[in-house]
This record gives sequence, structure tokens and C-alpha cells, in this order.
Amino acid sequence: MIAANDTLLEVTGLRTVFDTRDGSVCAVAGVDVTVRRGECLGVVGESGSGKSVTFSSVMGLVRSPGRIDGGSIRFDGRDLRALTPKQMRAIRGRDIAMTMQDALTALNPALTVGEQIAEMLIAHDETLPAARGARKTAIREKSVEMLGLVGIPSAADRLSQYPHEFSGGMRQRIMIAIALASRPKLLVADEPTTALDVTIQAQVLELITDIRAKLGMSVVLITHDLGVVAEHCDRVMVMYAGQVVEEGPTDRVIRDPKHPYTKGLLGSIPRLSMRGQPIKPIEGQVPDLIGLPPQCRFYSRCPERVEACLQPIAMHDAGENRHARCIKLAGETVA
Repeated sequence: MIAANDTLLEVTGLRTVFDTRDGSVCAVAGVDVTVRRGECLGVVGESGSGKSVTFSSVMGLVRSPGRIDGGSIRFDGRDLRALTPKQMRAIRGRDIAMTMQDALTALNPALTVGEQIAEMLIAHDETLPAARGARKTAIREKSVEMLGLVGIPSAADRLSQYPHEFSGGMRQRIMIAIALASRPKLLVADEPTTALDVTIQAQVLELITDIRAKLGMSVVLITHDLGVVAEHCDRVMVMYAGQVVEEGPTDRVIRDPKHPYTKGLLGSIPRLSMRGQPIKPIEGQVPDLIGLPPQCRFYSRCPERVEACLQPIAMHDAGENRHARCIKLAGETVA
């Protein structure tokens, strides 16, 4: 059991629906998430599995035609679904921050880097002095501090530059600097290494790990890459077609995966020991979420499927503080 004071984020039964001309798409179907204070949770799955929508829902960023259709979201003891939009805006950015997948499109091309960090400080930093001159000086000093924290050289000189004047890796660092400006309790890093080369990917991930240790914050790392999760995350949550299919301590899940989808993801990772051998992809496609029958959502692609899978499948105890959504698991049903 997780102690109540050790839990920073607790999501239970979250359902997020998007209304389309063809019908309602349940992009997040009864998801449970727990993030402890100071830990790094890796969230893994193919595109369309509901990873980003889950945490956009947590942050109150889902807009029409999307809507939260059920579930509870508690952050640091507060019920986020009960807050007004104004109250939620005070938490978003200050206590929960998010870095987007593509820094070039997420950053405002018409504002300098310094102006974009200042926006976050003005909105959420209550320690800024009231006097105009002192306030301006404090904002500049803190902006320089944040750029220095994420490893950008000559930080003071680069505040006046625009996003297009930085490389892809530097833009990602700027995104992280903006997100960290208010010293959040939880950082949601959504595909922070998208479109970066391998060397820069490693640098950005090491940066997030280092800053997490310095600030004592929690991190949710959303990614396609189980290799990244294995190196940087304490726990992993595997999502497929809007549901969590497996979760638990990272080393245990990777050492002995229980759900066929997790096994497929691990089997599709290239390894030096596999030289000359073809990679084994997961056959088939993610199912259409409109009118999906009440069965295991991985059924059509699962090499281990049996007739009993043609029914709703709950999460089962998989041992070693793990759970998986597979009917072949023995043990007590927990969800």
C-alpha cells in the first residue's frame, strides 16, 4: 500500500471521450494512475494509446469536442475536477507543468526566450517584488538562472534570442526551463526527445533526471521507448487503446513482462545480440475505438488469445507489486 502522504497524484477510473461525426471515441477508458512524491513514472504505448490525453485531462487541457466523462483526479490532496477554471489555471504551470512533444511549434516564434520564461514567472511566482524596477531585475535574474539550470551557455546573452535561433536540443531545454520556472511539484514530459538525434536525446533525458534530483519533484515521462524507461524511470505504466494493460516497478516489468502487449514492445526493441536477426514487430493495427466490443482490446493482435478473452478483462495481481490486464493471470482481481 502507498501511504496517503506519499501520493502526489491519484487518478481513478478516468474516462475521456471525444465526440465525432462517426460516434464517441473513448480515448481514455477507466485509467488509474498513481504518482508518488519524488518518483519518475514512465508511460509507454503506441501512438493513439491514450498517454498524452490522460495527462492532458489531468491538467484540464481537454477541450470540446473532448470531455472528461468520469473518474476522479486528486493532486496533492485536492480534487482537481471540483476546481473552477480560474483555480485550475493557478495550479497548471505552478504545481503541475508539462513540456510538449515538439518544442519548435510549442514555443511562440514571435516572443524571445526571455519573454516566454518571464510570462511563466509573472503568472505564478508570488515572490517577485512589487516595485517595477526591482520586479524587472528579479525576472531577468531568475530567467538567467533557469537557462543556466538546463545547461544553456551564456544564458544572459541568449534571453533576447528567438526560438528559431536555437538547435532542436536547445529548444527542448528551453521548454524544460519554462516548465521549471515555478518549481513545480510534478513535471509531465511528453515525448521530450521527439525528432532529436540519439546523442541529444541522452543529454535531455539526463538533464531531466538531474533536475528531478535537485528539485525533488516527481516526473511523468511519456514515451514510445521502453529502453528510455528502463534507464530513467522507477515505475512503468503500459497503455494500449485507452487502457492501462500493465504497471509496476520498471525492473520487474521489463525482466518478466506479464501482458502480451508488453512482451511485444520489448520484443520489437533492436539489440546488439540480435545482429543478423529480423526484429519481430507486433502484428496488426490498434483497433478503432468507435463501437469497440467489450473484450480485451489487444485481442485481435494477441498471439496468446483464447476464447475467454472475448469478455471485459480487469486488472489482475501479477505479483511483486505489479498488475496486468490479462485473463491468464492467476490471483485476485483488483480493478
